[in-house]
Amino acid sequence: MKIIGIVILSFMFTLKGIAQNPKEIIEKCVDALGGAEAIEKYADYQANGDMKFSMRGMEITGKIKLIQKDRKSWTRSEIVFGKDIFVMIQAYDGETAFSERQGTVVDQPALNYESDLDHTVSLLIEKDAAFSLAKATEIEGKRVIGIEANFNGKKTIFFIDSESYALLEIVYKDLYFGEKYTKEMLEKRIRYADYKKLDKVLFPTRMTFYEKGEKRAEFHLSEVSFNPQVAADKFKRPDQELDLRYWEERID
Repeated sequence: MKIIGIVILSFMFTLKGIAQNPKEIIEKCVDALGGAEAIEKYADYQANGDMKFSMRGMEITGKIKLIQKDRKSWTRSEIVFGKDIFVMIQAYDGETAFSERQGTVVDQPALNYESDLDHTVSLLIEKDAAFSLAKATEIEGKRVIGIEANFNGKKTIFFIDSESYALLEIVYKDLYFGEKYTKEMLEKRIRYADYKKLDKVLFPTRMTFYEKGEKRAEFHLSEVSFNPQVAADKFKRPDQELDLRYWEERID
């Protein structure tokens, strides 16, 4: 009877940890990350670090530099192929997107950036978002609580550490243009780890990106700063004729 009582008591404590109001869990997560002002800085930062990129069964290493200014973004990837180094810049100015490699500029689908921007950490402080409990599970040995955010007809699941209330993963589905520029519904996951306290913000310095259940990229950030001063033309597409070749064709 004593053992049964302990089991029941443990079960009750487990339920108590899970059966919280989803809004309360979101508020605890926001507090754990540094508050609403810290969440706003998740969309206003620049960072440098190392990256691993998976393509055609290969894992390619390189350097990464990121700039995020609200709905504008700029990424510089320095990828190593054997003894060769290729530099690619990808940017989105809030309306149009492009990539540039070795001086060659190619338009990119703005939809892909827009879809990603509809599923960010900023939803945690979106006053018009509706939150509900999703499934509880484990991520890398840690118990997490799933909270689904519904905003503007789109759903995003946040997996939050049940003890520290740090955000460990975001999962969502949305429309994207594939390599052949046909729309398809994709499931994406972003896993966050190695949190560090930076300027009163608890920020993940390791981000792992999954698409269709497969790992696509991993960033290890060594330098992060917030509210970077960036010229508006940083995100603008250079004036160059459109190159219609696929990325794979351009690196051959």
